[in-house]
Amino acid sequence: MTPVHFIRPNRCASWRGLLFGLLITLAPVQLTCGTAHAQGELPAPNLSPIRWIGEQINYRVSFGVIPAGAARLAVLDTTRIEDQLVVHAISTARSAKAFDIVYRVRDSVQTWFDADSVYSLRFEKKLSEGRYRDDVTVVYEPGRGRASLWQKGREKPKQTLYERVVDVLAAGYKARTVPLAVGDTLSFKTHDVDKVYDLLVFVRGRETVETPVGKFDCFKVEPVLRSGGLFQKEKSARVFIWVTADSRRIPVQMQSKVSFGSVTAVMDDYVPGRGTP
Repeated sequence: MTPVHFIRPNRCASWRGLLFGLLITLAPVQLTCGTAHAQGELPAPNLSPIRWIGEQINYRVSFGVIPAGAARLAVLDTTRIEDQLVVHAISTARSAKAFDIVYRVRDSVQTWFDADSVYSLRFEKKLSEGRYRDDVTVVYEPGRGRASLWQKGREKPKQTLYERVVDVLAAGYKARTVPLAVGDTLSFKTHDVDKVYDLLVFVRGRETVETPVGKFDCFKVEPVLRSGGLFQKEKSARVFIWVTADSRRIPVQMQSKVSFGSVTAVMDDYVPGRGTP
């Protein structure tokens, strides 16, 4: 296996790391190695994305012990893109007013993915973090294996991709049916703006997480980029996600750890989708 290199953060890597965790939660995966699933442990059922319509997960965000802001994952509605039924979902993160003085964050990422097979049709990302700004739109053409990209209003050359790819936000929703077991190592490729990244997901353990909503039996997973993107090389830069071990696979807690501290998001409100069991 290719060695995994961790990545050194820039000034806003903690917030981006947290948002990254909110985006991928887990990912569409290919099992590369690890333990077999324990006897009697059932995989999550293959739920239709339509059942998530109306789901909203709100998070309380802190920098160390300091309240820092809020984040949200929501499945808004369905619509049609070129006569294809798609699901519209959004992830947002924003700093609290008191924290704005130190570091103002207003991030929004949206995806429109196929309502049956969960592959991307459209992706939008708008980041405002301190002085950093980014504004990206990607329009996918699955039948032609390509995508059009606009960054800060400027059209970029078309990209050649696999026929059906998943952006970083749609990946998290597609992953809600992935069976997990402690010790598994999962590997997949995901498209983010203008690159395709290799990502490993390690299932580190199983823990009980207490939130304002209640206690949850969770898998603790760690996503790691092999190269590029989220962090620059640094051993201490890590993202952890705690996702419920039941069929809902709800990400109840995320934590982005870097050398200068950590940003944690804990679920403080959950509204189930229309068809959530």
